[in-house]
Amino acid sequence: MEALDNLSIGFVEVMTFYNIMIIFMGSIFGTIVGALPGLGPSAGIALLLPLTFGMPVTTALCLLVGSYMGTMYGGRITAILINTPGDAPAIMTCQDGYPMMTQGKGGLALGISAISSFVGGAFGLIILVFGAPIISKISINFGPPEYFMLMILGLSTITLLAGDKMLKAALMTFFGFAIGIVGSDYVSGYVRFNYHPELIEGIDFVAIIIGLYGIGEVLFNIEKLIHLDLGKPSFKIREFIPSLKELKQITMPTLRGSVIGTMIGILPGAGGTIATFLAYTSEKKASKTPKRFGNGAIEGLAAPEAANNASVPGALIPLITLGIPGSGGTAILLGALIMYGLRPGPLLMVESGTIVWTMIAGLILANVILLISNIMLIPIFINIIKLVQKYLSPIVASLCLLGAYSLNYGMFNIWVVMIFGVIGYGMKKFKYPAGPLILSVVLAPLTENYFRQSLMLAQGKFSIFLLRPISLGILIVILVIAVLSIVNNYRNKAKKRVMAN
Repeated sequence: MEALDNLSIGFVEVMTFYNIMIIFMGSIFGTIVGALPGLGPSAGIALLLPLTFGMPVTTALCLLVGSYMGTMYGGRITAILINTPGDAPAIMTCQDGYPMMTQGKGGLALGISAISSFVGGAFGLIILVFGAPIISKISINFGPPEYFMLMILGLSTITLLAGDKMLKAALMTFFGFAIGIVGSDYVSGYVRFNYHPELIEGIDFVAIIIGLYGIGEVLFNIEKLIHLDLGKPSFKIREFIPSLKELKQITMPTLRGSVIGTMIGILPGAGGTIATFLAYTSEKKASKTPKRFGNGAIEGLAAPEAANNASVPGALIPLITLGIPGSGGTAILLGALIMYGLRPGPLLMVESGTIVWTMIAGLILANVILLISNIMLIPIFINIIKLVQKYLSPIVASLCLLGAYSLNYGMFNIWVVMIFGVIGYGMKKFKYPAGPLILSVVLAPLTENYFRQSLMLAQGKFSIFLLRPISLGILIVILVIAVLSIVNNYRNKAKKRVMAN
């Protein structure tokens, strides 16, 4: 009850016309920033930070967290409409969101993703309000061995992303690891594969996904002369709201994605990208018809979107309770809190409780505003695509190149986008899965870093992964997944033999 009393005090502070308008504008701004390829939560918060100078602290934090949540909503828009994720966590939205768009169900996809995003955000906020102190005590026990096992757990999902293309998935995984280890080594500082000064910090992950999904899709569509059958412009909201049957179908996937997103979001460094991968692959594993995934399955759209938004409140838990940022966006929020004269850490809730609860109340209000505004804006998004369909390829290519340039305001990332655009086109043409490549690029540097840190802690003894309870528990989960995958593959082959006979 104490949490509810504190939250009510926060709502008293936030429910003024000025604060509500600030949250509304921050949310809409974040949605637009999130939809632009190459930008994301960190960019959205950073762009608004100078505007908060002179504002009351509570108002400034409401603006920033509203923008943070808005960017997580926005990334799905371009992922569904033009198969170009606005940010890394929206990659999995492309898997089933864009196929729905090509089937003339883009509005429905946006509606389902908005509802799932709202539920995921709401679930994460409930955990933030009631469980932050408890969960932070658990997450503080995670060290390098536990994070290494968590990365291996993420990599184990590659078998689920691969389907029947295990050899191609393996090749893409090795290719992704080769890309991921380019640049300066975290531990020793040794620079690897440094053929250009820009490669010292590695290849920008956002530039890779813009090339693979954006430019690659443009090149593939130009060759195939794909024309989306989107029909005539329509502004009827009811056409974009899922039916009761569809809502029932996405209920459990949304809840499962919310749980995964919140728990992964709590772990510093894991973030929404890994959460969406795990949510999607676990949903595909749980499905009785996994072949529908990648072809417009609404469960494959709902689960990662819920996980994506649930990771936002999850990432705030270690920030508020321990002073540890759980993602790039919360790292900037950490700087903002310090700039405002606050002390993030165990005493933050004691010394500045009213400010923290007002920020949480602002995040709850932003989640509601974003649900309403995103559903109301669906007809505009869909009809813009319908009206500019003839010019869609050059528009998408322009947005991709603009996003690439905005990463560091140089030409290098534009070349990276173009190169990976050609690679993406080749992968799509020859049916190589993009999921294993993207996942291995994300996890390669983290996996290497945590592995080496673990061995340094154990003085070179591999037994450290077995002697720590949490690490051992995750290892058991990995082995169970591996066994189930082998059994399922054996069963599928047996069924094919029976059908053939």
